[in-house]
Amino acid sequence: YRRIKEINTVRNDFIETLIFEKNKNILPTLNHRRSVDFFINGESFDQKVAKSPTNEFKREFSENWKSVALSNPEKVAEYLYRYQDEGRFGADSRLLVVYLDEDVSIETIARTVESTDLQEPIEITFDYAHKTQGTKTYKVKCFMILLSTDEDGV
Repeated sequence: YRRIKEINTVRNDFIETLIFEKNKNILPTLNHRRSVDFFINGESFDQKVAKSPTNEFKREFSENWKSVALSNPEKVAEYLYRYQDEGRFGADSRLLVVYLDEDVSIETIARTVESTDLQEPIEITFDYAHKTQGTKTYKVKCFMILLSTDEDGV
């Protein structure tokens, strides 16, 4: 478990470094605090890396889930916000990095980050069913990076 956690940290740091190198409009935070990893055009964003677009997304779109994700990244963001764990709930602006395949190469990650435009975030509106507060609607800004082995997904 500790080794996997270490590998994931290195992977996330690598992605973050690629993002900083490509984008002059991004400033890192000097001290990491909850929900802020960097500033994009002066607005705070939290980077989150997900191993998939959620089981709910895959279930709803069945065998077509991957093509739906690639053509509708805002839908992936909506599911990630809607189905996040309540203990770590956040309605903060995020840069979401989502693996659509497990075996994405370092070269593909670098190429995908290089081709991603981090100028204008997308706006997501989502409902979240809180256990004690009931369902609330939130509106957030986010950027999406979808990592896939499909060349047309890059």
